[in-house]
Amino acid sequence: MRKIFLSVCTLSVVIISAQDKSTDTAGIKTKDIEQVIIKSQHKKQYADKAVYTFDQEALKKARYAKDLLKTLPELQLDPVSNTIISTKGGATLFLINGIEATDMQIRSIQPAEVLKVEYYDNPPARWATRADIVVNILTRNPETGLVFGTDLTSALNTGFINGSAYAGYTKGKNDFGLEYSINLRDYHKRNVESIYDYTLNNSHYRSEENRKEHFGYTDQHIALRYTRSLPDNYIFQAKLEAQLLSNFAKGNGYSTFLKDGSPEDHAMFKNTSSGYTAPTIDLYFSKKLNKKNELSVNLVGSHYTTESSELAREWVIASGNSVYDNDMQLDARQTGIVGELAHVYEFGKGKLSSGYRISNTSISNDLENLAGFSEYSVNYLEQYFYTEYSGKKDKFSYRLGAGLTNIHNKSAENTFDEWTFTPKVILSYQFTNNQTLRFTSSYRPQSPGSNALSSNIVQMAPNIVQRGKPVFKGFPKIRK
Repeated sequence: MRKIFLSVCTLSVVIISAQDKSTDTAGIKTKDIEQVIIKSQHKKQYADKAVYTFDQEALKKARYAKDLLKTLPELQLDPVSNTIISTKGGATLFLINGIEATDMQIRSIQPAEVLKVEYYDNPPARWATRADIVVNILTRNPETGLVFGTDLTSALNTGFINGSAYAGYTKGKNDFGLEYSINLRDYHKRNVESIYDYTLNNSHYRSEENRKEHFGYTDQHIALRYTRSLPDNYIFQAKLEAQLLSNFAKGNGYSTFLKDGSPEDHAMFKNTSSGYTAPTIDLYFSKKLNKKNELSVNLVGSHYTTESSELAREWVIASGNSVYDNDMQLDARQTGIVGELAHVYEFGKGKLSSGYRISNTSISNDLENLAGFSEYSVNYLEQYFYTEYSGKKDKFSYRLGAGLTNIHNKSAENTFDEWTFTPKVILSYQFTNNQTLRFTSSYRPQSPGSNALSSNIVQMAPNIVQRGKPVFKGFPKIRK
């Protein structure tokens, strides 16, 4: 039996979904559904994770797996992006049966297919360098059938649209998925106020800017996915994705510029734009070698060009003299490759996980800015070796891990290479069913982003320019 749900909310929100098996929730408010699910969820705490299961009443009330996730105390729904985020902040990685998943994939899972949800606030070594929180949804094999859905959120008096649509078809051991999402903003009268207050050469400067902007962006995401799964044998997934992003800002305004308290009226304009189309191919294969051994391989590749420009000028109103002229044009061609090999061995009372991950991003830049025209290339390479053992003895649980991280960054002016040992310890003792004492400690390096290492120069205000630091080194992140 197929049922279609239609609900309308305050911000002109429309949600339509259909599944082969579903329960009629007409007349039941979303808050009521959440309360039912919260009362029907069961939590079991381990040293390194919390495991949630849901009884039949919760599974019947939920529309899709996403309804189950947002009732977890550690997670919440972001009303702007309509995605699940952590209440603690930081990067959250979602998995379905150990494979990276998108928000729309989670929505395509029927609640009855969810076996349990694993929540890691200290991610296993395999994902420790990529996320602060990991949520793994474990499901049973879906039945043959079609699932599809769409939602649209728009504002009535501003340029605001969040829309998405997905469809999935399962037949036997094969699953096909198609996703599309769009986030659009188009604000014609955005007010921007900026204040720069600084001391230079023993003089005090202050710049108070006010301008009105026409600002907007369009972010689109398209994905086509194929998965073949044979339980207790292997899983293969191929995913082709493309992200199309464009943004702009066009503004005019005035500023009051003060030097040692003496004011001067300035006029200004600032126009910026950037855009790219980024295709990505993602291949994943996991094989059960025997009852105790599992081997997984993941390969990701992408190539695209980003075009960015900025034209800005500020001048003295009384004399017309130029304060600064900024004309920047950047074309960046980027190629990224990620490879991962992971192995899991099950012991009688524990599990050993080991693996290797390499990611390399190469960027070629054609840049014209305040310093003139230049061509340069940068390369960011990171390697990660890890091994980790987790187990339990009576009420005592533990996870002991060791990793070796290599960061090799080559910018236009500097080459940085560093090897770092990254240990992790998690110890836990369970006093009662709802009382657990846990100790955690971890250390890992973080590589600065491409903007921090860029040699590009952009004028921000009188006497102030923005520039990266090509000799900048990585820094550690310690968690206890």
